Amino acid sequence: MNKHHPANNLTLKGDYLENKNVWLAVTGSVSCVESVGIARELIRYGANVTIVANRAALELVGEKALEFACGKPIIKEITGQVEHVIAGHDADLLIVAPCCATSLGKMVHGIGDNPPMLVALTCIGAKTPMIVAPAMDKNMANSKIIKQNLKEVKKFATVLDPIMIEGKAKLPSKFRITAEACKIAGKNDLKKNKILVIGGGSSEEIDDVRVITNKSTGKMAKHLAETAFNMGADVELWMGETTEVVGEWIIQQKFNSVEDLSKKIKKLSKYDAILVPAALSDFIPVKTKGKISSQKIPEIKLKKAKKVIELLRKKHKGKLCAFKLESGLSDNKLVEKGKKLLKSADIVVANHSEVLGDENTKLVIITKKENKWIKDTKINASKQILKEIVKKI
Repeated sequence: MNKHHPANNLTLKGDYLENKNVWLAVTGSVSCVESVGIARELIRYGANVTIVANRAALELVGEKALEFACGKPIIKEITGQVEHVIAGHDADLLIVAPCCATSLGKMVHGIGDNPPMLVALTCIGAKTPMIVAPAMDKNMANSKIIKQNLKEVKKFATVLDPIMIEGKAKLPSKFRITAEACKIAGKNDLKKNKILVIGGGSSEEIDDVRVITNKSTGKMAKHLAETAFNMGADVELWMGETTEVVGEWIIQQKFNSVEDLSKKIKKLSKYDAILVPAALSDFIPVKTKGKISSQKIPEIKLKKAKKVIELLRKKHKGKLCAFKLESGLSDNKLVEKGKKLLKSADIVVANHSEVLGDENTKLVIITKKENKWIKDTKINASKQILKEIVKKI
């Protein structure tokens, strides 16, 4: 690729696919118009993308558009360079997206009559990691033959379920496909580890209508969950009040109050690490039945809430990362406050309230050995926090 090509100047979102050769096989579903975006998103995570397309795909999306997307000529026919053989040695990951119903059947039955299928069959034999993202009409997707073919494909590839909308089994988003690529072909620092992230704000009922809550957006929890996934972990996110839209590939559960969360903790599964960037109420109102009259100023009685970190420590035997938010303190006082949580947690992340809702943050990662200050975007900070978790697991 020419160093001046636009594909070389995309804003990077991460380095999970740095120096990884990702082959993108594009087949004849109308969803192939999304392939340009998929290629560009993979490049944003450091991938070197090679596109191979069949004739049916090129009738739907232009060859020049695909070439522009990856920054180099695409493979549209097999020549004396035996491109499919090269794929078996070169590809760190093969993504078949979109995978039409015909291509699904060809992979299962070993029919290599076009470039994407020859590449796929070679990569199956080479045991190259594969992602297959089917896209077709809903009735086709529901046929017994297609379901059987999908069952067979799952023996050698990760299959991303299509999104069922408007009578169609539509291609998952470029973000979903890229996240799976990062998890499968990335550095996998957290591979085979189960991670739980608890985030967002709690919402405590005053009466049947009103609540007490806080300014938490859930942004750090979102970034931690998505970053842990990219690092290879099996991730679950428990989210309270939030303004964030979390990737649909993250398993999520909702909670409202500290009491809701406490009930979930009683049934806690086994995790290798739990991170708790949630903003949880220290005091909760004694709820009044019905709706308090607005004709007079009410007196709201408060009671002390359960300490979630202490509940988790009793139930959870793995690593625990607590978060501490303070306002109006010096950096030294912030560290001092954070260190007190090391009685229950293995790692404490402390920060000032000024960063609430912002894309950037200044925080300190506190362990028994050191205090590490970070001033960066919340996405990059989340990766640094998880690297500390890797050291502890």
